[in-house]
Amino acid sequence: MPKILMIALDGATLDLLNPWMAGGELPLLKRLFDEGAGGELLSTVPWATPTAFASLATGTNPGQHGIYDFGKLIGGDYTAFVPTNGRHIIGHSLWKLLSDAGLSSLVINMPMTYPAEAINGRLVAGIPYPGSSPQLCHPQNLLRELADHGWDLARNASDDLGGSYADYFAGLIELVKTRGEAGAWLLQQDQPDFTALHFLETDQAQHRFWQFMKGEPRHDPNGPHTDAILRLYHVVEQAMAQILAAVDDDTILCVMSDHGFGPTRHQVWLNNWLHQNGFLALKPGLGVRFKQMLYRLGLSPATIREAAPERLKLAILQFFERQKGRALASELEADNAVQKKGLLDRLTERLAIDFYDLDWSQTCAFSTGTTAVGYVWLNVAGRDPQGIVQIGEDYEQTRQQIAAALRQWGAVGEVLFREEVWQGVQLTDAPDIIVRWAADTTDARYFQTRFSSHHLIKPVPNDYASHRPDGMFVWHGSGVREGLQVDADLLDLTPTFLWLLDQPVPTYMDGRILTDCFTLDHPAKTIEIALPTAATSDQMTPEDEEALKNTLRGLGYLE
Repeated sequence: MPKILMIALDGATLDLLNPWMAGGELPLLKRLFDEGAGGELLSTVPWATPTAFASLATGTNPGQHGIYDFGKLIGGDYTAFVPTNGRHIIGHSLWKLLSDAGLSSLVINMPMTYPAEAINGRLVAGIPYPGSSPQLCHPQNLLRELADHGWDLARNASDDLGGSYADYFAGLIELVKTRGEAGAWLLQQDQPDFTALHFLETDQAQHRFWQFMKGEPRHDPNGPHTDAILRLYHVVEQAMAQILAAVDDDTILCVMSDHGFGPTRHQVWLNNWLHQNGFLALKPGLGVRFKQMLYRLGLSPATIREAAPERLKLAILQFFERQKGRALASELEADNAVQKKGLLDRLTERLAIDFYDLDWSQTCAFSTGTTAVGYVWLNVAGRDPQGIVQIGEDYEQTRQQIAAALRQWGAVGEVLFREEVWQGVQLTDAPDIIVRWAADTTDARYFQTRFSSHHLIKPVPNDYASHRPDGMFVWHGSGVREGLQVDADLLDLTPTFLWLLDQPVPTYMDGRILTDCFTLDHPAKTIEIALPTAATSDQMTPEDEEALKNTLRGLGYLE
C-alpha cells in the first residue's frame, strides 16, 4: 500500500503556473505535470477557503457539512457574528476515518481544523484559530517541540508580518521556509500513511501583489513588487523539494489548490440593490434619514476614505493593514497615523448605515457573506429572529420575485436557488438565493453588515485580486499515468485518497474516485457510515471568538 502526501497551495492557479512552467521558472511543478496526471480542479460553491477545505476534509458538499462561509449571523438584531471553524463542520474528517482504520496521519496547518482532533498521528491546526489556544495542536506538546527546533507553526499569513509591502513579503517567505523545514522534519520522524500540508502564503501573496503584475493598473516594470508572486513560488518550490526529499519512494504525491485566482475590478453591494428594489427597508427615524442624505451626497465610509488627503489616506491604510496583518499600500510612515485613523474611523462608523438601521418588520431579504458569489437570505418567520416571510407559498413567491428582479440587473450572470447548488440535510442553514456575477472580476468583500458604500457596483480603489472557481491539481508517483491532462472536482480527491490507501469509501461522499489518473488495478470498496446530524456542542470562549475574528480581519474578510 502506498503512502500519500498532499501539498495544498492555497489559491494556486494555472493561469499563472502554466506560463511560468513553460518559461522554465517553476521546474519542480513542470516536472510533476510532465511526469504525472493533472489539470484544473473545480472548487466548491462558493470557491472560498472554509467551504473548500471543509469539503476536502469530509468528501462532502456544503449541503452535508454545513459550512457556507467564514461565519454566520446570530442574535436577535442580526448584527452578532460567529466565526466558523472546525467545530462547526458536520461529518467525519479524512484523518479521523484513517485513524479509526489504524492508519497514521500528519496534518499541518490545514484550514478549518481548529480545534485539533485527537488522531493517530500529529496535527497542527490551520486558519482560523486563536494562536494561544491549547487546542491548536495534537498532541498538545507538539508546538513546543517544534519551537525547540526554531519553528513556529502557530504563525500564519494573517498575522502582523510588517507595515510595508516589503516587510509583509519577507514575512511570507519566512513562513514558507519554516513550514518546509518543519514539515520535512516531521515526515522524517513519523513516516505517516497520509500527510496533508497547507501553504496559505500563495493565496495571500496573490491577494496583495497581483496588482503589481504586468497588465495591471499599478504595474511598474522596474517596481520592487512586480515579480513578488513568482519569487514566492520559487521559495515554495524549494520548500516542496525539502518535503519530497523526506518521503519514501512509494509515496504518491498530490499537489492541489482549493480555488483559483484573478484580478478584481469592481466591488458590488447587494444590500443596496435589495434596498433600491424594495426588498430591504430602513428605519424611518431622523438619524437614519440623515445618514441616507449623506449617502446621496456621496458621503459613505468608502468615499470618505477614498477622498481623504493622500497623506492622511495612507496613514489610515497603514493602521488598517497593521491591524489586519496585511501589507500597506505605501511605504509611508506617519508618526500620528493612529490618531488620524481613530478620528476618521469613528466618523465613518457614526455615519454608516448598518444592520442596526434596518426595519426588520418590513425587510423580506438581506445579504451578507465573505464569498465571491452573492448570498441573499430571506427573512423567514420561525427561522430568523424577526422573520416576516412565511414558509410555504409566501417563501416561494418572494424568492421567485427577488430572483426575477436580480436577473434584470446587468451585473448578475446567474441566479440560483440553494437546492440547485447544494444537497444534504444541512441545506436548511444555507442562503436562499445564490448570485453569480456576470464578470469574474466582480467581487463582494467582507462579511458586510455595514453599508460601506452608496453604490450598487463601482471600481475598486485598489486593484486587489480575488478567488476564481478553477484551482489546480497534479498526481505524481508510482502508479500515476504519465503526462495525462485531465480535469476534476475538488470533491473527487478525498474518495481517491481512501481508494489509494485501500480503504472503503463512505457512500455519503459526493465525489468520484479518479481511477483514470492511475495505472493501478484494485477494486473500489464502499461502506455505510452514519453521519452526525449536528456539529459538536463544544463552545468557544469570548476570547477565542474574538481571536478568530481577528484572523478573519487579517485575511481581509471582516472590516
